[in-house]
Amino acid sequence: MKNIISFLESTIESLSKIAGSVFKFSIALGGICVVIYALRVGHFPQGISLGDGLLFLLAAACFGLVYALFVICMLSLGIFMSPILRPVLRGIFWVVRMITRTDVKPAYELAGFHGLSVFFVFLALVFILGLGREDVSAYWGLPLLSIALYMFYSVAKDAGARYRRAERLLNATIDTPEKDMALRSGEMSRQKSTYLMCIVIIAVMPLFMSGVFGYLLNGSMRLAQVRVEDPTIYVKLPYSAMLPDELATSEVRTPEGYTAYRGTTVQFKGFGSMTVVSFPDKDRTRQLDIPNELLIVERQVDR
Repeated sequence: MKNIISFLESTIESLSKIAGSVFKFSIALGGICVVIYALRVGHFPQGISLGDGLLFLLAAACFGLVYALFVICMLSLGIFMSPILRPVLRGIFWVVRMITRTDVKPAYELAGFHGLSVFFVFLALVFILGLGREDVSAYWGLPLLSIALYMFYSVAKDAGARYRRAERLLNATIDTPEKDMALRSGEMSRQKSTYLMCIVIIAVMPLFMSGVFGYLLNGSMRLAQVRVEDPTIYVKLPYSAMLPDELATSEVRTPEGYTAYRGTTVQFKGFGSMTVVSFPDKDRTRQLDIPNELLIVERQVDR
């Protein structure tokens, strides 16, 4: 009974440390991406207050959590496909051995199927189908990303097991030839470096390889209410005179002194004293920074 309790305590402690590290990484990565989004929009907030700082953390957390879920789902899809991928990859190595007449073997063991991956495969398919509507290349780009993540996950898993095995060997009180060999070869530090490198690659690869970073960023900003698409906005003079008359609408009740517009996109709001609004104007898209006190943003709520 004591062994079971001790095992549960150590497991809970390990999971807590992992969850804390993932949360900190998500916040840090989300903060960087919020700044990237601001630069992408071409607006840097001014007049930021303490409340804006809290909103910044919320936006960073939204992107971090969405991105972490995206990575987990893509990796789970690769693990789910491992019963197919493992024979295929072994066949590739066999063909290479036949062609080169050399004993080419993979340096690390490919990870096997894990039942937990099934729970995230459905969400992975939702990501692929949803992002594929925005960019057709996601239909084949994201499955390829899943395979790449699975490869690095396999290396990380095997390298981590080798690192822990070498660590136990070096911490043993009895000197053995295996311990001396592990000490001279630097096996523990080499496997630890490989493990950490693969974890970092898994964490950042989807940012550059998936081709859907912009869509994830926009979706996260919508979730944090920093970005609002297709709202009804109410604008006061002199800024209302700068929007096209074609976007003005009389179908809604408008507060005195304001003009209502539809067909715009609020690209950045909540931080600082200005809100960024973009809108079509003939054959181009214009962007306007409007003071918060001269603007009301009404979101469309689906029932």
